[in-house]
Amino acid sequence: MFGITFFVCIDSWNRYSIQQIIIFGKRTYIRKKNAYGVFMKKYALLRYCLVFLAIVLPYFSAATINGPERVLAERVPDMEEYLPVIVFSQISPDMKKETIKAQTVIARSNIQRWLGEGKNLAEILRENGSTEEVWRYFFAEKRQIYEQAVKETDGQVLTYEGKVRLTPWHKRSAGKTRSGEEAFHDEAYTYLKSADSSADKKSPDRIKIVEIPAGQLSGELKIKKRDSAGYVTELTIGETLLEGESFAAGMGLESANFSLKKKDDIYYLRVRGSGHGVGFSQFGGNEMAKNGSSAEEILEKYFPEMELKAED
Repeated sequence: MFGITFFVCIDSWNRYSIQQIIIFGKRTYIRKKNAYGVFMKKYALLRYCLVFLAIVLPYFSAATINGPERVLAERVPDMEEYLPVIVFSQISPDMKKETIKAQTVIARSNIQRWLGEGKNLAEILRENGSTEEVWRYFFAEKRQIYEQAVKETDGQVLTYEGKVRLTPWHKRSAGKTRSGEEAFHDEAYTYLKSADSSADKKSPDRIKIVEIPAGQLSGELKIKKRDSAGYVTELTIGETLLEGESFAAGMGLESANFSLKKKDDIYYLRVRGSGHGVGFSQFGGNEMAKNGSSAEEILEKYFPEMELKAED
């Protein structure tokens, strides 16, 4: 048994004479409605669907003939067109507008860098989104926030020595962001400086406790080395030396900033922050936005060595 609902306008000049006809199984019910509000909701949904089809139908048609990879690869990239979808996948619409604008500049900068490295549109979209994210975006109630952020930061990117470079971001630090040189073990990232982000300590999710039964490990777990921001860079399981980020990812930890304590054959890991801890902290930036800071001021705090420029 299933129900189908549709609307019939008995008199197109009388908005109150619309009737709702419900077909449920073999029975038909007719229920009069003050239907203007209901009709407008249905009309708005239909309008969005038509707009969506008008945008994507040409690409689907071309993709059917030539294949999706070829269509995206041969198309001249216009990042402002698909940038809102990528930013949508990176940051919550509940964040402050200036925080979302800062994230938009970061996303645009990274896309510019990828394009400069020879990647095409297909590769960028594949690595930074999914079909599910695209559908979620088009049906998101607050997607206008992302479109406005793109518009208000039109062409703005972060550069170092005149070039777009890697501009990392994460959800929240443990109270201090990491040095790029320390995190990536490479002097090429010295422009990514550690920054105070004490506001991250206000997060209700700042600390999480993770339990790991000792029997799941092949030996004793020991922390060997941390960086200046407190993130574990080296640890051992028995005689095996592991990199901190790899261990965190493998164990499903939100961050490599953790301490550990063993009790009754169980390791208790006290995990701080969320993400790799380098660059922009979304939570910390949002706290700045709550206090009146602009996107430019937020970016200057987290990327003090980089310059904000507007690309033509």
